[in-house]
Amino acid sequence: MSGELDANPGAGTRSRIFPMSREQQGLWIDDALWDGSSRHVEAWVCRITGRLDVDALEWALSQIVARHEVLRTRLTEWNEEPVQLVTGPDPVRLEKLSCPPVALDDELGRIVGKPLDLGESPMRSWLVRVSPDEVVLVVQLHHAVIDDWSLNIFQRELKHFYTARVRGLEPGLEPLPVQAGELAIAQRAAGLDPTNLDYWRERVRDAPRSCTIPPARPVSGAATGDDEPLPGTLPAWWPEYARRRNAMAGHHAFEISPELGQAVRDASRALRTTPFGVFAAAMAAMLWQYGESDEVIFGTPMSLRGSAEVDDVIGVLIGLLPMRLAVTADMSFRALARAAKAEILGAMQHRGVPYPVIVQLAREGTAPDAPPPCDVAIVVDDMEWEPFSLPDVTAEVIRLPERYAKFALQLNLVAGRDGGYSGEWNYEAETFDPATVAEAAGRFLSLLAYGVAAPDEPLGRISAAAGSERA
Repeated sequence: MSGELDANPGAGTRSRIFPMSREQQGLWIDDALWDGSSRHVEAWVCRITGRLDVDALEWALSQIVARHEVLRTRLTEWNEEPVQLVTGPDPVRLEKLSCPPVALDDELGRIVGKPLDLGESPMRSWLVRVSPDEVVLVVQLHHAVIDDWSLNIFQRELKHFYTARVRGLEPGLEPLPVQAGELAIAQRAAGLDPTNLDYWRERVRDAPRSCTIPPARPVSGAATGDDEPLPGTLPAWWPEYARRRNAMAGHHAFEISPELGQAVRDASRALRTTPFGVFAAAMAAMLWQYGESDEVIFGTPMSLRGSAEVDDVIGVLIGLLPMRLAVTADMSFRALARAAKAEILGAMQHRGVPYPVIVQLAREGTAPDAPPPCDVAIVVDDMEWEPFSLPDVTAEVIRLPERYAKFALQLNLVAGRDGGYSGEWNYEAETFDPATVAEAAGRFLSLLAYGVAAPDEPLGRISAAAGSERA
């Protein structure tokens, strides 16, 4: 499906129409299933001090939106099919607000918590004036059009276009070889590889359920008799269960020291894996300690970028994939890390199946509204982010905590320039107590430290040494 149609017949404008990618469709439907603001809205926030050229900033943002069609794309239905409508590149106009410094945190939380209607636009931006020489730029983006790699592209191009404007230079970026809509057409035309489907059907068959730490309260998000049915119809591969509400996120921050970070890198080389493989092994050991099964399962995002032509394309080119690992007390940390490596390689080789389809494969032979296989996720960001700056001002990118929990429990690790990692556990605040999450975070760090120090010791002995034996 591709072509043109009247976006606004009265104005005489036309839109280009493409199918949604499978990743976009999954996020779009997920938004429809959950009450309240989307849990898939991201925010890029930057504090700018000095004499900012606001006109140049709006021009730079307009150039990015004109360059990347996905940022001016409406996700909606057309003839009962999910589509993306690419609209004309209208100039970006920042919504300008004022806020005293003492109220800034609350104001930023209010702004990024605003609902974002994918049927209207996947992007919105504000400029908050804090003082005569300080502003905060807030760009709200839906995950259906962006991933972490894309955010790096976004800030790199914002610097490029703004600098060109204030310096009176001609922008020097090459035209993009492909747009997100064209990638969606290619993806749909290729279909789902039966080999990949068979792989994931086997990986999630009879997978352990509720693989997480013990909740302090009943798990949120369960459908209730008071929920209203969803309007319209859903694709055959997506379950028609009742509308659910988003869970507010709690946060537990911690640090992995440069010394432990180096020990993880040294261990990954010795174990012939990556730092992610080591972190995944520690996550598996922690979940095994809390569980009753000798198997654990959790999700991790994997990039769908595989060619140079998409290196500079903004879009959601990432998918969540499950990792299922067998864990026993007599297994060594080395063996668990090797198993994690094999699981990662298998997932990468079969990454062409979107997570909503994997959820359906897991539900074969079970209740159609059974919970998804992954209620825990781990994200390790080892990407070297390009430093962001703008000429003649001081610019500092700010990371805001997520408002809603995407999973019952999610571990985020970001590599630091000092060799350590900044960590954060994001969790359902209505399900887990902060003390419970803090205790789990301590277990994870202990298992990680003991595992890389003594990789050939059995997990049962490592658990005892770490002071966190299996319940």
